[in-house]
Amino acid sequence: MKKTAFSTKRLVLDAMLIALYVLLGFLKIPIGNMLRVNMASFAVVICAVSFGPIDGLIVGFMGEFLSQILGPYGMTPTTALWALPEGVRGLLLGLAVVLMARRKWRPAVSLALYLFACVFTGIIASLLNTFALYVDSKMFGYYSYYMVFGVLLIRLTMAFLMSGAFGFITRFIVSALRRSKFL
Repeated sequence: MKKTAFSTKRLVLDAMLIALYVLLGFLKIPIGNMLRVNMASFAVVICAVSFGPIDGLIVGFMGEFLSQILGPYGMTPTTALWALPEGVRGLLLGLAVVLMARRKWRPAVSLALYLFACVFTGIIASLLNTFALYVDSKMFGYYSYYMVFGVLLIRLTMAFLMSGAFGFITRFIVSALRRSKFL
């Protein structure tokens, strides 16, 4: 399959990953009052690794946008701002994977750089989510320092762990899908 053109198969796979993102977005595990473990980003990581930055951007942004609209929040003035972090994650991770594919490193170095890219983009997405929460809370009058910044270290730790796990698992999934000629 060509990586340069948006074929019908690739568009369908992107749509399936957007649907997977939305579905996984509804499966949140609450941790206390302020934090939830969300598996939705897994679809963005799979897309960015499989198809690159543009597809990663589309799946991340559209997946979160639809999750926001279909979820309890509906359409608000900050819906696009909430969708931006996942789009940025897909874009940056896709760029990192494309750049790493052009260089030939030893497998251990390649794995370390790949996992670093996954963790780095997860932390960037978490920081952008915190910014979206800050803007949203200021616009709608529910700002609390603790709610926005008090749990930032916990959020970043969760982003580090989840992004590393997603990146590690994705290598096996994408490899199996490529071997079966699904991708």
